[in-house]
Amino acid sequence: MILFKKSIVAATLAAGLWLPASAQEVDTIPPPIGAQSKLNAVVLHYDAVRARNKGDNAEARLRDAIKFDPEGAGLYYDLARIHMAKRQMGEAEKNLKKAIELEPGNNWYKEQYAGLLSEQNKFTEAAELYEEMVAKDEYNKELLQTIAYLYQRAGEKKKATAAYEKLVKTYGNDEEILEGKLQLHLNNNELDEAVKVNNRLIELAPGESKYYIRLAEMYNNNDQQDKAAEIYKKAEEMFPDDAGIQLSLSEYYRRKGDKEQYKKYMQKVVRNNSLGASEQLTVLAGFILSSDDSADRQVSLELAKEIATNNPEDARAIAGYGDMLGVTGHMTEAAEQYKKSVEIDPANYVVWKNLLSAYLQADMYDSVLKYSDRALRVFPNQAQLHYLNGMAYSLKKDYPKAVNAMERAVDMMPEENKGELAGMYGLLADAYYNMKDYKASDEYFEKSLKLAPDNPTTLNNYAYYLSERGERLEDAEKMSKRSLELSPDLPTFLDTYGWILYKQGNYKKAKEYIEKAINKEEQAAGGTLWDHLGDVNYKLGDKDKALENWKKAKELGADNPNLDRKIADKKLYE
Repeated sequence: MILFKKSIVAATLAAGLWLPASAQEVDTIPPPIGAQSKLNAVVLHYDAVRARNKGDNAEARLRDAIKFDPEGAGLYYDLARIHMAKRQMGEAEKNLKKAIELEPGNNWYKEQYAGLLSEQNKFTEAAELYEEMVAKDEYNKELLQTIAYLYQRAGEKKKATAAYEKLVKTYGNDEEILEGKLQLHLNNNELDEAVKVNNRLIELAPGESKYYIRLAEMYNNNDQQDKAAEIYKKAEEMFPDDAGIQLSLSEYYRRKGDKEQYKKYMQKVVRNNSLGASEQLTVLAGFILSSDDSADRQVSLELAKEIATNNPEDARAIAGYGDMLGVTGHMTEAAEQYKKSVEIDPANYVVWKNLLSAYLQADMYDSVLKYSDRALRVFPNQAQLHYLNGMAYSLKKDYPKAVNAMERAVDMMPEENKGELAGMYGLLADAYYNMKDYKASDEYFEKSLKLAPDNPTTLNNYAYYLSERGERLEDAEKMSKRSLELSPDLPTFLDTYGWILYKQGNYKKAKEYIEKAINKEEQAAGGTLWDHLGDVNYKLGDKDKALENWKKAKELGADNPNLDRKIADKKLYE
């Protein structure tokens, strides 16, 4: 019985009983158990419950209450709850055992104790506790199911089987029980027994396609493909428009390596109107990611477009079409779909991020800025949106704005996201370098490498900027060499290493690396590579070849203010 505080106080004053003001005022020597002691225990128990509900420390009050009433089972139970909340499992277990000892007929205490045992993977002990409860209630379906499950988790096959047999004998053709028994057989690799249970479920519900699907998959998973094919054939005849059957068949043929049949059933699933757009797109995504055939990808795009067209108000369906376009490299078209999606549902952060990324990959920097501003109105505290905004400003060479955006991104990025922070520091370093704030640039490169010491791009960029300034060339050479170890034969990295060697006066070796970079690029080699090669050839005494290289660099739009002078005067200016 729970007494309200006013009633307790009134009763105490009327009886002339002592009422402690706080837990600290309780006598450490427990008095004999009597009316006064029990009443004091009730008061302290009440105060403890109130303290616990307020989030205060109730443990001391409960321990003092136990001194007044050491046989109060509820006190030990509440104390156990506190220990469970603190993850002090040993103490919780000890107090729950005591509560059960004092009230052995209280199944609630036993259930809590069994739950505590299960949480510690003591499944057999938990099951045995439930066995005690079911002894007095042998037809309790829920208890019997729990016992079967716990013995199954404990690996006690015989006991789990016995529990399921008792359930089947008592409750007969209960779907939930049969499902549990079937799972037990599957877990024990007893295919024949599992098939028997599944066939029983088919007999009980012949109009349920899921049992045929599972039977076929059971045979398929056990390398009995002929039997699986037989079941699939029968299931398809019985349920010709069932999406589950079609989906299972598409997976069956995918595993068999029968590409044409896989594609056939995948298309059936995607066009099955019983499925929602998101389910259709999930199937389609699996197909498009598993194939590098251009014809298959085109079919996938057409199907994704069909889904989006059929669901014009479904933001996810439209974004899904955008995903398909992005996977196949159609970034501008992908961005258009993402834009439609956020107009319908502006609260989807992932789609906003995908929109900005698509515009960025399509080199549409003004669009990145426009839509990142809109996205940030909805998600002002998302670091990645500030990052993408800053990247667009950086690519537009508006470095002060890039720095502002990136510093906001850094402020909002959790410290544990080291990889992302390292990338942000790297972009800040690049922006500060272009603003000629070399001190800040170096500081951010160092911060970036501290978080990600083997990021090849950061190593390359830092090394190149040092070489351009002619500073710390030995450090630059080591970083550039490491970037090539991480990403061998990347043209940009080869050029950086060659350029550092040039700055160190090792012109022959420099020429080797810069020519290697140009050869790797083939027809796509940029003007900077040819400009560097011209400088190397000039230092090696081949002035005609140097002039030829500089002219090639100019044709390709190399960004060097001295290039025109070098060509006009046929002389190297650094």
